[in-house]
Amino acid sequence: MTFPSPNPTLDKTTPAPPPPPLPSTTSGSISNTEKALHPPTVTQTGPLGALMVELLIYNGHPFKDHWAYWVCSRTSSHHGVKIHATGDVRNGFKFEVKRSLDLRTREETPTKRVPLQWVDGQYFDEKSMFNGGQYTIDDVPVCRFESSAYKIGAPGKSLNTTGDRIVEGTVGKRVIQRDCQTWIVESAEQLAMDGIFSVKSVDYLRTIRQ
Repeated sequence: MTFPSPNPTLDKTTPAPPPPPLPSTTSGSISNTEKALHPPTVTQTGPLGALMVELLIYNGHPFKDHWAYWVCSRTSSHHGVKIHATGDVRNGFKFEVKRSLDLRTREETPTKRVPLQWVDGQYFDEKSMFNGGQYTIDDVPVCRFESSAYKIGAPGKSLNTTGDRIVEGTVGKRVIQRDCQTWIVESAEQLAMDGIFSVKSVDYLRTIRQ
């Protein structure tokens, strides 16, 4: 003989609740970082009077790659102005501008050229920048773009050698190395502060820095 359950609802099978959704593996910061890894989108034709600014990358293996700004001329993408901090961490760097440089004949070809953005023509003095079409190496800014970047001093020596004198109390102090890539990132930040560069260009340079 069977007896009815005192609580009939207990005899019914209750389905298990669905599992909670998996946590998202993509946070806002990761998404922004992934986005910054891609070069800025730059149109082939810029605003009237603007000049294209690119990042030149030279293979530095086994060391870091060398970086430089490249301001293209209006006549040829191979002809322009190269702005960079030249040198090394052992001896220090200096601000240098190669005017009316032809990348095909004057020096090694960059490993990569990355268009960063179009920059309004008001920030350039093309006659002075291109030195009347004559190649020269300069260390003095001649336009607002160069002057803005020049506000960031070229990195000094940041690699100790066996001949360096050890100063008392500095043992174990970490030396932060500043190099050509550091200068490009910091000068890009300055260009953005002066309203010349976009934040997207700065974020991209920060992200890909080695």
